[in-house]
Amino acid sequence: MSEEIGPGAGRTSDPNTAVVTERIAALDRHLTSEIAALRRETHAANAAAEAAVGVAAKEATERLAAHNGLIEQMRQQAALFATRESFDDFRETNDRRLKSIESWTARVTGGLIIVGFIGVANLVKIWTG
Repeated sequence: MSEEIGPGAGRTSDPNTAVVTERIAALDRHLTSEIAALRRETHAANAAAEAAVGVAAKEATERLAAHNGLIEQMRQQAALFATRESFDDFRETNDRRLKSIESWTARVTGGLIIVGFIGVANLVKIWTG
């Protein structure tokens, strides 16, 4: 090998060197195209991931809105429920009414029984007479 200085230094007419240089150039072209393809795929994957995140965020927002609607509906229903105090007052009032009706029913039943005995006694007096 001769030592050359300046432009074109290191170039030789050796055929092996030309083959190696061509292989290096082919490898460089191949690696450059592979890197470009990986960049395109990475960019496409990032775009798809961003779209998926957008869809997931939209669905999460919709689910949250539905959940909040359900909570509001439950609050409205809870406002319609009777409180323990109002239920106890209602029960006490109805217990008094029921006892009053039972007492009246017992008196009427007893009166009807007495009237029935009196009627039967009068009939017996009339027939035995």
